[in-house]
Amino acid sequence: MNKKLLTIFLSLFLVGILSVSCSNKDKTGSSGIEQFNGNSYVSASTINGSQVYLWVSIKDGTVGIYGYNSNTSEPSYPGYMNVTGSGTDYNFYSGIGDAAGTLKFASDGSSVTVRFTKNTQANDIVGQNIVCNKK
Repeated sequence: MNKKLLTIFLSLFLVGILSVSCSNKDKTGSSGIEQFNGNSYVSASTINGSQVYLWVSIKDGTVGIYGYNSNTSEPSYPGYMNVTGSGTDYNFYSGIGDAAGTLKFASDGSSVTVRFTKNTQANDIVGQNIVCNKK
């Protein structure tokens, strides 16, 4: 009887450990940029009086950022950049060093504020906070 009881408790303990371990698996990635995967954002107005809206796309843990002349139809992104960070604050950088900056997401994911620290193709937007709303 003692061995049966010990075996049952040991089995329940192992099942409990495995269920906690498995239930945390989904949540470990939720603090990374992956929580925003599939989302697209666009600036509410054109940038610096130009005819260009800033678009942001989160895909597979990377970010695509592109200026486009429409705020209703999403552009094709020429490439995606690496992202580091957690929660709502991230840094992005291109692999070739022509763009870098920060992304700050609203806690509910409804918008993202983009701030370039480097942009060799549009130096005039470096240092500006550009708010893009979820599309």
